[in-house]
Amino acid sequence: MQMSWKIVPFKNMSIKKWLKDIKERRKEEHRLQRAEVHAAISMAGVAAALAAIAAEGSDNNGSSTAKEAAVASAAALVAAQCAKVAEAMGAKKEQLSSVIGSAMTSTSASDILTLTAAATTSLKGAATLKERSGCKNRLNGAAPVMPIEDNPEVDFDFEKYRSMLAIGAQLSIETPDGKYMVRSVSVILNSEAKVVLKMRKLSLLKSKKESIILDMYAELYKDSEAADENGTGYLIVLTTSRGTFKLDMEDDYQRYKTWATTINHMLMVSTSFTKYHLQFYKK
Repeated sequence: MQMSWKIVPFKNMSIKKWLKDIKERRKEEHRLQRAEVHAAISMAGVAAALAAIAAEGSDNNGSSTAKEAAVASAAALVAAQCAKVAEAMGAKKEQLSSVIGSAMTSTSASDILTLTAAATTSLKGAATLKERSGCKNRLNGAAPVMPIEDNPEVDFDFEKYRSMLAIGAQLSIETPDGKYMVRSVSVILNSEAKVVLKMRKLSLLKSKKESIILDMYAELYKDSEAADENGTGYLIVLTTSRGTFKLDMEDDYQRYKTWATTINHMLMVSTSFTKYHLQFYKK
């Protein structure tokens, strides 16, 4: 069995230090997000001002040419799209409406130069912050990978936690096809030393669906419903014979640690068992 653990960079890093680094990184990401939103709003303002000028030129004396009308239409479309992009990035509608409304009345040459200079400064500021922090654009960012210790704590009671996972729990899961649902989930180490993931609907009459766990890592995510701004959720990501399943431990770090450490230990036992049998049959 080949297992490509995704935790090598964190092997010598304590959980406490790693969580501190994640917290600092999150602050940088929030700062970058605010800068990008501000830049997007500034660009929307410039586009709105240009659309207003184009519309004025098209309506002057009611004698607009086809070209002027086309330019006015295109400018209005660009302004609308800039506003949508800014809103999608997190700009509040009230703030966006205020900036656009003000920009549409700013049609003199000096006003346009001022708006352009402000937008340029915002764009440069966001780009500088992005380069300095090493953050990805928030629309393309990947969830950070959680370190899982290869060696459990001294007082780690494998048999106790193995029995606990065999009983299982009701968890929110994400299926390989991207669907979200609640299932009764359990994990066992069977008689063949294979780590088996079992899931069934909450109705006791439903049969379990089983798959062999081949690999595991974990991800963090921001819990948008948490009262604490820094609320963190934990996902255990399992690569199985039926695809990749994500088990949501929510913000329960202790449950996450119990499940992740126990499954990790099961996988190590499974790997050792497989290697032993391969060596035995080669003799």
